[in-house]
Amino acid sequence: MDAALLCYSFTVGKSGSGLWWHKVQGQLNEETFLSYDSNNNCHVIGVLGNKLNATKICEKHSDTLKDGVDLLRDEARLCCWHEVDGHFNEFWDFGLNGHKMLHVDTSTGEWTEVDPGSSWMKEMWEKNRDVTAFLKMTSQGDCRAWLQEVKSHWEEMLESTGLQQGLVLWDKGKKEEDSRGSRMESPGVMEEGTE
Repeated sequence: MDAALLCYSFTVGKSGSGLWWHKVQGQLNEETFLSYDSNNNCHVIGVLGNKLNATKICEKHSDTLKDGVDLLRDEARLCCWHEVDGHFNEFWDFGLNGHKMLHVDTSTGEWTEVDPGSSWMKEMWEKNRDVTAFLKMTSQGDCRAWLQEVKSHWEEMLESTGLQQGLVLWDKGKKEEDSRGSRMESPGVMEEGTE
């Protein structure tokens, strides 16, 4: 199997009434399989979601996702993957109003300002030890474990449907484009109570 890219998009904001809301979506190779919202509702969705044990996967993800939205209070995206040679990679991207501002390579600890006006955000996050510890722990620990679990279900699904042959699961050109500062993908969050 080619490299599998696991990402979690965090969006946190305030409603018109001043209440905080959040939405997190988990994706494997850009296919959404998990949704977690302000009411602490966790759902598995899509083709991959149908292969996962909803209770088990949500129990494993919920605490970490809740910690993430409590700490981050912005737009953020965690991604991790194994290269074909087995090397593990991970990163966090931070955004504001749908634009990527910062890229963090947690394996090296390097913070890159993607947007020229993002130095304030970089300084704020770099100085926050709780945030930097969370970023490293989730990208190198949680994301790695989640990737293994979700990827195994994805591979089973592909084998059972015969789709694995000739399927390109991840375009490295897309990854490189994303790391250069393209617009962040918004998970389509609606304010609480507007569904």
